[in-house]
Amino acid sequence: MDNLKKYVVAVDIGSSEVTIAVGTMVEDGIINIETVVREPIVAGVTAGLIDNSQTVAEALRKARERAEDEVGVAITDAYVSLSGKFVRCARYTDHVFVEDKDNCISPRDLAALRERMCNVKATDGETIMDFFPLCYKNDIGTELKNPVGCYSKQLSATYNFILCDNTSKDRLRRVFLEAGIKIRATFAGAAVVADSLVTSDEKEDGVAIVDIGSGVTDVAIYRGGVLCYVASIPMGGSAINTDILAYNKNIPSKTVENLKRKCGSAVVELTPDDIIKVVRTQGRPIKPIPRLNLAAVIEARMTDIVEYVWAEIREAGYSKRLGAGIVLTGGVANLKNVAELFHRKTEQEVRVACAEIGITTESLEKVAATESTLAVSLLLRGASVGPCPVGNLIRKTVVEPQPAPQPQIVVPPVTPVQQPATPQPAVTPAPAVQTPVQQPIQQTVAQPVQQPVAQPAVPPVQQPISQVENNEDDGDDIEEKPTRRSFFPKWGLGKKITDAISKAFPEPGEELDADDDY
Repeated sequence: MDNLKKYVVAVDIGSSEVTIAVGTMVEDGIINIETVVREPIVAGVTAGLIDNSQTVAEALRKARERAEDEVGVAITDAYVSLSGKFVRCARYTDHVFVEDKDNCISPRDLAALRERMCNVKATDGETIMDFFPLCYKNDIGTELKNPVGCYSKQLSATYNFILCDNTSKDRLRRVFLEAGIKIRATFAGAAVVADSLVTSDEKEDGVAIVDIGSGVTDVAIYRGGVLCYVASIPMGGSAINTDILAYNKNIPSKTVENLKRKCGSAVVELTPDDIIKVVRTQGRPIKPIPRLNLAAVIEARMTDIVEYVWAEIREAGYSKRLGAGIVLTGGVANLKNVAELFHRKTEQEVRVACAEIGITTESLEKVAATESTLAVSLLLRGASVGPCPVGNLIRKTVVEPQPAPQPQIVVPPVTPVQQPATPQPAVTPAPAVQTPVQQPIQQTVAQPVQQPVAQPAVPPVQQPISQVENNEDDGDDIEEKPTRRSFFPKWGLGKKITDAISKAFPEPGEELDADDDY
């Protein structure tokens, strides 16, 4: 780890993803972006309010590990943003008497006025996130751009307070506690998003920044160089996705976001009349979607968002005081023709922008997406407070136990058995029920004796016997050839016939083996 680097870490928990930006402070307050990591949130955040701290903390841990691996340091502290309908602004006016006997306003008078503002208490259930002066006035009501050195008996000021609901802030704190990250400071997303988008001249002339996210649309209005008004509208890109699914329920939910980004349009008149074919993951196509119908669904919901935004600007009293127009950012700002829709509804100059102010030239490519604008702006605001401590990255390696080596079984090759060229006669298997009787083999020196066969009273069963042939060259060379044999029961008619034949044709020197007759 390079100890000379001063790291700043910013975490933006949105309704659909967690964004972590890590930067290092260089000269003149410029930030060098080291990495920007985004991790999707499966569920757990609705319109900026955390509903399930466990699922959000799990996504935060995954994003943290990825950011640590890319940067090479351990993230322990971070600056955090908070957005939702539970964030609002309120104005409070107070005054002090000028100390100087000549009624010349000094910095001590401004400090005394700020100290009085520090004693302002929020309503029950709310916390003051930040406060800053909107304008100063003298004792006759004249607005003072720079009150120091002006003359007045008293100095009054109107401060803008950013307040947050305690419940939302406590849930956010629990998520970071479970993820093991210390919160350095919490800022309202609408109050910091302009830091990397617009210049000081644009803030002076009057500009409205509209950050359209997945579940929340933040509105921030600058005039006279200061933040005059903030508001959060609980509606964003997820509402458009819901409308598309309601229009065509056959579209896979995971495909809706890509369908909206690649084929969607916020103005029907500027949309080509063709057909969109959506193919499922398994390769089965769904019913084709006319592109004009998709644009009509998107335009209807985006018109609602534009009207809500414009209503906030009008009620704040700045509808005719936006010299620099409206700047769009956030994930939904990438939607085709969204700037044109805002222009048609508000008649203001509208442009889409991403982070480009306060960062090095080498970092512009890393933050070229509008989804990263808030995280980069949060880095710049955190850098103005101070760097974040980081630690040495020590990733625990889990060694999985290796299985014990198994003995290798070597199977020798099997030599195929050569079949003889001359086919062998088949051997008739013996019956399984009755054991056959082995008949004595008759051997002759001269000619083979033909055995007479008597017809039994019952059908005979074949029993294997041997036919003996005499070899003319050598009487000792005897070859036994299996032939068809008759089977007679051991103590039945076959034995009597055999005995009779033996007596009728006796052989000289013939001896019977007792084992042959069993």
